[in-house]
Amino acid sequence: MSPTLFLEAFGQLSPNLAIIDDEKEDLYSIFNARAELMGWSTLSLPRPGSSLLWGMEEAELTAGLDASRIGWVQVGLGLGESNIFKPGVMDWIRRVQIQFKAHPKHSRSAVEPAEALPALTQCLNDALGRFGIVELSGFQVTATDLDPSTRSGTGYPISNLFDGINWFNTAQKATAEAVVAFDYELLGSHTEAELVACLQRRNTEAFAFGPMTVVPEPHSIQVPIEVPWWYSISPSLGVAVTLPEWTASVAAWVLAIVIDTARALTPDVRNCAVRITRVR
Repeated sequence: MSPTLFLEAFGQLSPNLAIIDDEKEDLYSIFNARAELMGWSTLSLPRPGSSLLWGMEEAELTAGLDASRIGWVQVGLGLGESNIFKPGVMDWIRRVQIQFKAHPKHSRSAVEPAEALPALTQCLNDALGRFGIVELSGFQVTATDLDPSTRSGTGYPISNLFDGINWFNTAQKATAEAVVAFDYELLGSHTEAELVACLQRRNTEAFAFGPMTVVPEPHSIQVPIEVPWWYSISPSLGVAVTLPEWTASVAAWVLAIVIDTARALTPDVRNCAVRITRVR
């Protein structure tokens, strides 16, 4: 199985001032178009050495169908292993495999979840915004069949997460508060306290993790029915986090840091879920 990310957006989507006609376009086509435009993903034959972040699999607009979930997207993190159920995709996979065998120096392992999440979350937010006014309350990422992390024990986060931290250094004094819920699969043999302590060592001027907190039921993790992975979820602790603002980019940064930190502690976790919800 290919490493897969399933990202859900929660909040409200008002069709007022929608930019496109949802009877002519769906979330899959709009999300994929945005990803193609930004160079994050492609359904075309990629160039050797291109730094694509994901392969498109599925997406659906759920505003009006679910109480709080407004849309979701599923992508694959393994090169040439996504889209296998889409028309003409097997031909695409064969072309990619042939091309990259001819250029072995360009081959690479699956993308790390934390590498893909900032762009993936922004892409979903941008795509939802074409269908109306988006008021976000949170995101949940569910990861399945992850490859073991090759960065365990380094102690260093994925570079782009902190190289881009100046984006969040706003002059505004207003902040936002959120709670991050994570399932016990993410911890491996470690405790919540160990994960939170590692997160607090990564605190910056813009972001401050801690303390541990009980996650209210509305903000707890719920495994989406579309994900072919089930496990027993018991009431769990989470961590509070102070944010410089409330945007999709901020939420994505937090999700990425939590998963990146956990995979440094427990590199062989294959399935996990993390949710961030704004509380103030």
